[in-house]
Amino acid sequence: MKLSSFLHPHFIKVKHDATSSKEVIHDLVKEICREFSPEFEKKVIDLIMEREKQGPTVEGGVSIPHARIEGFHDLIIAISIPEKPVAVDGEEVEIFFLILTSKTASRIYLNTLAAIARLAKNSELLKKIISAAKPEDVIRIIEEEGVQVKEELTVKDIMEKKFPMVTPGETLKEVIDLLHREDSLFALVVEKGELIGEVRLLEIVEKGLPDYAKSLINLKFLKTFEPLEGLLEREERIQVREVMSPLSVTLTSSSSIVEAVVRMVKEKRFYIPVVEDKKPVGVVTLKEFVTRILRV
Repeated sequence: MKLSSFLHPHFIKVKHDATSSKEVIHDLVKEICREFSPEFEKKVIDLIMEREKQGPTVEGGVSIPHARIEGFHDLIIAISIPEKPVAVDGEEVEIFFLILTSKTASRIYLNTLAAIARLAKNSELLKKIISAAKPEDVIRIIEEEGVQVKEELTVKDIMEKKFPMVTPGETLKEVIDLLHREDSLFALVVEKGELIGEVRLLEIVEKGLPDYAKSLINLKFLKTFEPLEGLLEREERIQVREVMSPLSVTLTSSSSIVEAVVRMVKEKRFYIPVVEDKKPVGVVTLKEFVTRILRV
């Protein structure tokens, strides 16, 4: 179904004179709750603000305040386009999409969030929406773009598209430097553009430890850095091909999120590469599952 089918002119504020996210949320909720009791309006605002305290959902200049409400049997989207950008969590926000739905409507809720997140990555579409003269124009622009709320969420909706990659001939020093820069515990190993394995920081450190250190039962007496000195001495000579591992599992962009999570649990992994035509296109992680699904 189209995202535009969830929109109504009454719940869209163009050239909104709000100057803070709190003011935006209060104004939009007030519009939505005109036919509800003041107690319900306060409940909705409290739920949204509580969710915002956990960390606002901001994607490319778009903020998505949202809440799931007990006993609320609908999905409502309200939009605010402030006259001037509003600072949210250190970012300038030009459009707010506020979403309210039932606590039990998880699939449509998550898919709607994913659709808006995709919209937020389309800079040309955002410019058109921001320049809209009236609410009806906003709906028309989104309708013409054909932004879809998908029936199912897939790995493509939550995978990270930026991830560290190395080649078999690179040295451990180059890999460690890369992992340090990217703040990562792993890198995918590629050759001629194709994924052939992975190298993890744990295996790199293990490669540098002497056999005696790995066989010790009582490690408390190891007070010096001596067991790890070998790694520092050899990091420029050891190549990735000597420490890399074959991949036990991969996913495709169309794999379901449930499959991804079950495979991570079964394989005791915190990430799985996403592959198309033997080429890595992303990485799905437990962290993104928690951030984008469990605590969305």
